[in-house]
Amino acid sequence: MTFRGPHGGTVRPVRSLVSSLVLLALCFTACSDSAGSTDDQDTGSQTTTSPTGGAEDTAGNFDCATYCARITANCTAGNAQYTNLQLCEATCATFDMGAQSDTTGNTLGCRLYHSDAAAGDPATHCTHAGPGGNGMCGSNCQGFCTTAVRTCPAVWPEQAACETTCAGFSDAESYDAGDAAGNTLACRLYHLTVATVFPDEHCPHTAAMSSTCL
Repeated sequence: MTFRGPHGGTVRPVRSLVSSLVLLALCFTACSDSAGSTDDQDTGSQTTTSPTGGAEDTAGNFDCATYCARITANCTAGNAQYTNLQLCEATCATFDMGAQSDTTGNTLGCRLYHSDAAAGDPATHCTHAGPGGNGMCGSNCQGFCTTAVRTCPAVWPEQAACETTCAGFSDAESYDAGDAAGNTLACRLYHLTVATVFPDEHCPHTAAMSSTCL
């Protein structure tokens, strides 16, 4: 409906004009909220989304850095299994990973467990956590040969043959990082850990006919 003004012009009713303005304002507000909601969702997804799973859950716990930090802190003096951190990490790189829950078996997981347990009982657990395994994290020959075939393939080309030869070495001496001489498995195990960094010099010392371990 329209009506005429005092000079004869047509005037739109005030109520209709107000209604139109209200509807326009409501539409503008709704559109702005919708756009803002989308932006908020996008921003939220960027800040809250993160990778999950085993790799992240075990970061810093199931690796050579953690293992070597623990074993060098907990196994010292006569219980030391490596002469320095570099040799530990290089030797650790030759281990089979296994599972983080391992408490037995020739794996990093097992050695990681025993390197932690060594804090309370180093005399028992350090050799289990060390490169040999000492019957808990594999036999000493299993530990020796796993690292030997990966570090000194010219001397030890095959695991089974290595273990057969290793069985003839004297294994009566409890291994520690001071065993640098003597016709023993412990001597060869020491030189094997050094060979992970200096293979040309020390791989020959690990052989059955060794000029150093005699």
